[in-house]
Amino acid sequence: MLRTVSCSASLSSASPFFRFFRHFPRSSTAALRGPARNLRRISSPSAAGRRVLLRRGLRVSSAAAGRGVNGQFSRLSVRAVATQPAPSYPDVSQDEAEKLGFEKVSEEFISECKSKATLFKHKKTGCEVMSVSNEDENKVFGIVLRTPPKDSTGIPHILEHSVLCGSRKYPVKEPFVELLKGSLHTFLNAFTYPDRTCYPVASTNTKDFYNLVDVYLDAVFFPKCVEDVHTFQQEGWHYELNDPSEDISYKGVVFNEMKGVYSQPDNILGRIAQQATAVDMKMAISPDNTYGVDSGGDPKDIPKLTFEEFQEFHRKYYHPSNARIWFYGDDDPVHRLRVLSEYLDMFQASPSRDSSKIETQKLFSEPIRIVEKYPAGRDGDLQKKNMVCVNWLLSEKPLDLQTQLALGFLDHLMLGTPASPLRKILLESGLGEALVSSGMSDELLQPQFSVGMKGVSQDNVQKVEELIMDTLKKLAEEGFDSDAVEASMNTIEFSLRENNTGSFPRGLSLMLQSIAKWIYDMDPFEPLKYTEPLKALKARIAEEGSKAVFSPLIEQFILNNSHRVTIEMQPDPEKASQEEAEEKSILEKVKAGMTEEDLAELARATEELRLKQETPDPPEALRCVPSLNLSDIPKEPTYVPTEVGDINGVKVLRHDLFTNDIVYAEVVFDMGSLKHDLLPLVPLFCQSLMEMGTKDLSFVQLNQLIGRKTGGLSVYPLTSSVRGKAEPCSKFVVRGKSMAGRAEDLFNLCLLWDAPNVFSCLHYEYLIMVDNHFDWKTCFVCWDIIQCNLDTETDSINRMNCLLQEVQFTDQQRFKQFVSQSIARMENRLRGSGHGIAAARMDAMLNVAGLMSEQMGGLSYLEFLHTLAKKVDEDWEGISSSLEEIRRSLLARNGCLVNMTADGKSLTNIEKSVEKFLNLLPETPSGGLVTWDGRLPLRNEAIVIPTQVNYVGKAGNIYSTGYELDGSAYVISKHISNTWLWDRVRVSGGAYGGFCDFDSHSGVFSFLSYRDPNLLKTLDIYDGTGDFLRGLDVDQETLTKAIIGTIGDVDSYQLPDAKGYSSLMRHLLGVTDEERQRKREEILTTSLKDFKEFAEAIDVVREKGVAVAVASAEDIDAANQARSNFFEVKKAL
Repeated sequence: MLRTVSCSASLSSASPFFRFFRHFPRSSTAALRGPARNLRRISSPSAAGRRVLLRRGLRVSSAAAGRGVNGQFSRLSVRAVATQPAPSYPDVSQDEAEKLGFEKVSEEFISECKSKATLFKHKKTGCEVMSVSNEDENKVFGIVLRTPPKDSTGIPHILEHSVLCGSRKYPVKEPFVELLKGSLHTFLNAFTYPDRTCYPVASTNTKDFYNLVDVYLDAVFFPKCVEDVHTFQQEGWHYELNDPSEDISYKGVVFNEMKGVYSQPDNILGRIAQQATAVDMKMAISPDNTYGVDSGGDPKDIPKLTFEEFQEFHRKYYHPSNARIWFYGDDDPVHRLRVLSEYLDMFQASPSRDSSKIETQKLFSEPIRIVEKYPAGRDGDLQKKNMVCVNWLLSEKPLDLQTQLALGFLDHLMLGTPASPLRKILLESGLGEALVSSGMSDELLQPQFSVGMKGVSQDNVQKVEELIMDTLKKLAEEGFDSDAVEASMNTIEFSLRENNTGSFPRGLSLMLQSIAKWIYDMDPFEPLKYTEPLKALKARIAEEGSKAVFSPLIEQFILNNSHRVTIEMQPDPEKASQEEAEEKSILEKVKAGMTEEDLAELARATEELRLKQETPDPPEALRCVPSLNLSDIPKEPTYVPTEVGDINGVKVLRHDLFTNDIVYAEVVFDMGSLKHDLLPLVPLFCQSLMEMGTKDLSFVQLNQLIGRKTGGLSVYPLTSSVRGKAEPCSKFVVRGKSMAGRAEDLFNLCLLWDAPNVFSCLHYEYLIMVDNHFDWKTCFVCWDIIQCNLDTETDSINRMNCLLQEVQFTDQQRFKQFVSQSIARMENRLRGSGHGIAAARMDAMLNVAGLMSEQMGGLSYLEFLHTLAKKVDEDWEGISSSLEEIRRSLLARNGCLVNMTADGKSLTNIEKSVEKFLNLLPETPSGGLVTWDGRLPLRNEAIVIPTQVNYVGKAGNIYSTGYELDGSAYVISKHISNTWLWDRVRVSGGAYGGFCDFDSHSGVFSFLSYRDPNLLKTLDIYDGTGDFLRGLDVDQETLTKAIIGTIGDVDSYQLPDAKGYSSLMRHLLGVTDEERQRKREEILTTSLKDFKEFAEAIDVVREKGVAVAVASAEDIDAANQARSNFFEVKKAL
């Protein structure tokens, strides 16, 4: 199992307009469904507390200190852009459109994404369609509807889940799950915003793509759920009573999902901020603005929703007249309209487009203040656990593109990096532990700006608010350092050149940009065309100076804006138990009002629903869901061109791929000399490297150098078991990218290896992979996109060459901040990603690599941080010395490996830079080889946190039974997740997610659930998996689906940098092309016999496995009473 703890200098962006998602989608339907979705993940929020979902915002390096604010801005110039003829793409003539019932409204060539975009309007219904044609094989379809709720019963969210549970053409329980099982999708999901619902799909296979499109269109417009109350009960809520003598409880997937959301303080704060800022709180009892309620649903309100209201909401808003439809990719644009016309022509025009319009909120005449409570644990000093956030609604009317772009830059300048002044001043004040809910949001009708802190003492709440206002006033008066402004500008240019959206389809990223305007009846083309607005903004800054541009924005939209809402959140150790007691009291009253006949009927209805949930669709019914054939599947895996060579005795991997003149590089160091007791310090060592500075350069200046010369740098440790070996793979990776012409600067900056990361975003996440998915578990690190300045700066480079290993670990106060921020991140992770904490804990009990990883990102790491927080004042000299020792243990040429991805010419040109870099490394690390062979004691553990839902895991090592890896294991694991666990843990059990994971390197097979109302019941389901496999009787069509779905994971779509990185991981873990081919053949020939045989191996989890649950004290106590002392209890919060 390969895991990483990452501190990165960057967050990659799919959007040059800095749309930070504070108002993120409430739901992601496919979340946590199992291996097919790369689901086992533990990830912290950014240090700035931003919520960045779907499209990641750009962050930039800050300016060097000491430069004049309004000095010469000579290096920022408006560059000429060569005009290129538009490529020729298939066209749709007006006559063709007319025959299919559409009119062509407008058509443009969007040079920014090299696409021809055409806006059509369906004449009969008024449905608008954006058809984007280009050479991208990763085709995208999406249908978006305005769905403004009037209350917090969660109706848009429940409907988003429900419409994918069967439809007119596909009348099975869940065609969505059938697509998960047997499709080559590169994206398959749905999500609910505060005012809209999106249904996107993507695939590189044209036949598969249109299968997905048809299922989604039928699901949206003709769902079974509006006629089937059982779906409403399953996905939304219902009373559950197994026996009239027992207590009644609430069950429902969305109900339990939102219980989890409302257990996380950061989420509670975000929702209060949205609702309080969006409506006049004096009118909150009956708000006119939809943002004053929770589209995801408040668990207190969800049970108030009736089936009739549910049906009416779909009738009212799920209509073509209220829909915006998006197509993107290299498929035939005429065929797109042909497919749509078959559906849209069945409808008449509807007033839904008018009735769904979002009303604006008038700006308040005076600021308001709100004080709320949040559920907290009893441990620690609760007086220091307050949160405070100041929020502004910026405008009553939509902003023009120029202003919107300038505000995005302003957001970066104030908060985007550790060196950004507003962020830096708040963190260095010592008034709180970390930023929370901070940043600009322009995804909804009216933009907002927020900034806040958590971990604040009660006495300091007012001081935080005052410091925010004072700092903003100072920034308005003094302006920003010119180098900081330049770095922000350069960020945009690099991001446009790279256009790297990671595993997220580029077409979907563009759809979400476009829809942010289109959904409010504005121009859908405008958000895609940023070249001219960016050019104009740069020209204005060059002519007038940055102060003339940004200071008026601070004054107009923030300082002189009376629409300010300050929210204070106070910890309440009684809140969670009070809410549980209130719910119990309501249910007791419900039961008391029922007759014996009523109770018997409820018990019967509960059993009827359960039986329906657990009864599979017959094979003949499943045949209606379209699927590919095995003949559609390539017989060989995708190979990445790899040349293995060496430079001065150091192995170098070269991947000759088209990268648009960008060089991607990884330098991998061996961690074999690192002492055991230093391992937990490694994440903080990473952050110290980027934020401590050297004797000559502050970390702000280092930020600036990286920002001007590279596309981002990142550093992180990586650990994995290696199949067939006792020793784990433990590496330390420095990762970066730059324009090919600046590769020397990239490697020179790596020589400043002491500070390769300038953004303190700690990630500990591992994803299930086959080739690209199952062969190892790894983290796709987020990056800042920072443009290199093309001017030569020889003096700076020479200066950097003299600064090898000169970052000084001497700033005690900054290190204390790092510790506090890390504690805050880990505590947030425990509440929001408890399944990942449980998984890491189980891995630490079962293999050495798991132990190493858990000490850098699991519960052990949190315990270490609490101890370290006290030690910083008592033994700073010792800590500083340990950080130096880590550096000496890691930085060496021996055991080093270089991985490079670029076109062949660029790879040849950068060899001298690589050689220079390697020659300046020490030959050997300090200390000798360290042996790692420890594990945590094998035991069942329950980790106590204040929560309304649980995260339940169980794991064992199937290699201990003598099982030998076969490619069929990947098919079987996927099938278990998408059938047995989906039906029993999620559908019947009510958890938001349930899945399994097989780590083929360590042999660990894990079961996990997410936002689960159950505990022991879920463990019993895990234990029944072997019997499920033994009793399984699948036909060839079902088996073929499972095989195709697994191949879809194996062949997941990757951009060039990911291809090169995947090849590196295969090299490190000893996965050869021959092994990949063998496993692919085993996947393609998987039989029912393989399922039966695997049952014997998986029984080890039941018989010898360990269970770890992250849960509430009440549920853990109940479990230990039901099964005497089953869990050893550990309090975490």
